[in-house]
Amino acid sequence: MRALYVGIAYFCLAALTLRLTSDGRNHATIWIADAVVLALLLQLPRSQWRPVLVAGLIANHLANDVVRGFAWGHILYGAINIGQAWVAAIFLQRRLATSSILSDMRTLGLFVLWGGLITPAVGGLLGSLTTMALYQQPFTPSFTRWFFSNALGIVVATPFFNSIWDGSYARFHRGKSVAQRWKMFGLLAGYAALVHLVFMQGEMPLLFLPVCALVLLTFPLGRHGIKAGILITAIIGTLATIADRGPIALMDGDLLTKSAFFQFYLIMTLATCLTVVAIITSRAEFSAKLDDRDKSIRMILANSPDAVLGFDGHGCCIFAGGPTQAMLDMAADRLVGVTLTQLTEKWPELEGFLDGRDTVVELQSRQGFCVEASFALLDPVSAGSGAVITFHNITARALRERELTRKVFTDDLTQILNRAGFHQGVHEVLKEGVTCSLALIDVDYFKEINDRFGHDRGDEVLSRIGQFLRAETRATDLVGRIGGDEFAILFRADATTAAKVCRRILDRCRQLNGLIEGGHPEHVTLSCGIAQMMPGWGKAQLFRTADEALYEVKAQGRDAVRLRA
Repeated sequence: MRALYVGIAYFCLAALTLRLTSDGRNHATIWIADAVVLALLLQLPRSQWRPVLVAGLIANHLANDVVRGFAWGHILYGAINIGQAWVAAIFLQRRLATSSILSDMRTLGLFVLWGGLITPAVGGLLGSLTTMALYQQPFTPSFTRWFFSNALGIVVATPFFNSIWDGSYARFHRGKSVAQRWKMFGLLAGYAALVHLVFMQGEMPLLFLPVCALVLLTFPLGRHGIKAGILITAIIGTLATIADRGPIALMDGDLLTKSAFFQFYLIMTLATCLTVVAIITSRAEFSAKLDDRDKSIRMILANSPDAVLGFDGHGCCIFAGGPTQAMLDMAADRLVGVTLTQLTEKWPELEGFLDGRDTVVELQSRQGFCVEASFALLDPVSAGSGAVITFHNITARALRERELTRKVFTDDLTQILNRAGFHQGVHEVLKEGVTCSLALIDVDYFKEINDRFGHDRGDEVLSRIGQFLRAETRATDLVGRIGGDEFAILFRADATTAAKVCRRILDRCRQLNGLIEGGHPEHVTLSCGIAQMMPGWGKAQLFRTADEALYEVKAQGRDAVRLRA
């Protein structure tokens, strides 16, 4: 069906241009018909080209026969014209990534090269030789007319028909409201009136007006409007030039010279406007891609488990997304406009981001979340670059780490600190420089308890002692099992206070008599040595002094508390 449409359109355009712009022996001044075939070939796979080429060939022959009278030689014109479109389509399809001729500057340049220069030059050579043989016309004028008429027709009309065949014009029309359609038709009608005014008067050379007006049309109408505008200019200008009217008629020379100049004018107008269209189109497509990317990013941020804040080069928040309310106690819309300095006033942990001291910090939200904040410059090399801060909920990880740490530093039997955990805690407390005292505690004759009542009963005794130690001390004190039957307490207090607490612990342990399952062991006693941290001492000295006090207790009969300075 498309082949039939091509044949009808080709015949009508070819017959009309031959009747209006040729004397029957010369080539037409403008040749639009080939553009119908080329535009469709660029839309179709090569396997579907044959019917289109045949339809064009037949239509060309019939148009020449109707206008010029029958001649078998006209088949040569048809073969050359259709051959031009075929060769141009082959080379353009190989090199173009899209069938849209005005998609970008590279595509436009290739189209002008093959459709407006190379193939019309080759066709002009063959067509002029054919004209010399059929009508005895001189070669040079014939070649010039053929080249300019075919080049102009292909370059001017192919984009227009290309949009018709691929449905762009139909989609463009459907995508407009009624008011927008009337506005579009009004602009084109106004442009046509301006072109008619310019080319139907011969007093002033106003050729610049259509160019300026066409450039302005590119903004409201885009590529589709410019294609129609170029075609309007070509038709009205050609008719005026043939009628020897308008600015072109002010030139000296014959009709061929004036036609060549008008063709050059149209080509330059087309090149200027198509360049503008290509730039506008590429920018519009780039802008649309940016909009789509921006929407995607905002959608991702809105559904992201992480909160993200973006800052400009002045440290002002320009976008915020994610669960900011849960992590930062502020909604995303309230964060926009907040400076990084203001944010650090609410979250002092972020102060290191201001001067680059920190890139990752942890902070605790009011909702109980443990949050990790990561800071990154958009351009680390450029001064004044923007930055992005990502807030990641690490509550689950922090809980796992704390649980793992607890297990590593906790004694399985007594559920108090083990040796490693206790020594780590002592190291941290001593760094604080507070008053503290160390109590070392041994279970008296614990080996006999194990030997007499078994290890299970011995473990129960150790577990009960651990409970007593924890119950009699404060949360700020450190309680640990540092050996098999050895315990230790680091009090944040002086030695006198520590001794009072330890005596209460010894009293409670004596009450284990009869509380152990089966009424055994008969008695449990503890020995305790205490040392208070003195100026100039280190951790080793503190432990050594407490151990000496414990040794003295054991030497004097056990079941007592001893202080040593």
